[in-house]
Amino acid sequence: MNYKSLLLAGAAVMISGSAMAADLTNPFYQPGEGQILSTTSFETSRTEMKHNGGAWDGNSLTQEIEYGINNNWSINGSITNDFDTEGVYNNSHNFDYSLGASYVNQINNMILSAGVEYSTSNPKDYWGHRTPERWEKELSAELGLGYDMGNGLTPYAMYEIASDIDTADRELDQAVMAGIHKFGGNYAFDIAARYDFNTDGRNSNEWWGLASADYYLKDNIALGVYGEYYLGGNDGEDYNDIDESYGVGVQAKVLF
Repeated sequence: MNYKSLLLAGAAVMISGSAMAADLTNPFYQPGEGQILSTTSFETSRTEMKHNGGAWDGNSLTQEIEYGINNNWSINGSITNDFDTEGVYNNSHNFDYSLGASYVNQINNMILSAGVEYSTSNPKDYWGHRTPERWEKELSAELGLGYDMGNGLTPYAMYEIASDIDTADRELDQAVMAGIHKFGGNYAFDIAARYDFNTDGRNSNEWWGLASADYYLKDNIALGVYGEYYLGGNDGEDYNDIDESYGVGVQAKVLF
């Protein structure tokens, strides 16, 4: 239901026109040539369904590494472990893997970004021998546009499209997000709204609100909290099944 972060590891080093350090948490940040950005996050989520549909709780831990090739390109990879919170998985060693690349270019105050990501997981990790399925695969792409207003203020918009591969019936999951990011030297805030929809022949859509706050222990270390909340939508049926859904998490970013 969420897009991990929608930002596909982000992109460009944002220079706010002063002596402030680079903002590791900016949605367009990417490490410089030869630098490595480590992002470790733990997230907990809950989805409650209408009409006595029950609820689902989830916990996950993600480690992401991004490497700067040059001032415009970076590559990234991540591993996510979904814990057996509900006692329905085979165990608590359920892994999702991803590999991707990002490009960013800043022209005057305009920032352009693009990224691609390949992700995969083995259903056998989750369900054991109860499922004959092996190695689900997904390919996604993202485009971003931002404007450096100075004083650490960056409004932005993002678009992402994703689809399973190696399957006959391929839905196209899409998302559009708009937000604003503020960097104040030793702190950063971000607030955004996201619209998720797909092309499976139904009017299926969801609205989400997102926010994050980060504090810099050092110029190269940021600790933060983030969250998203389901605002409403339509699953394409006669009623919307989701009553309430949200996710909250903590993260640490370290630049080497």
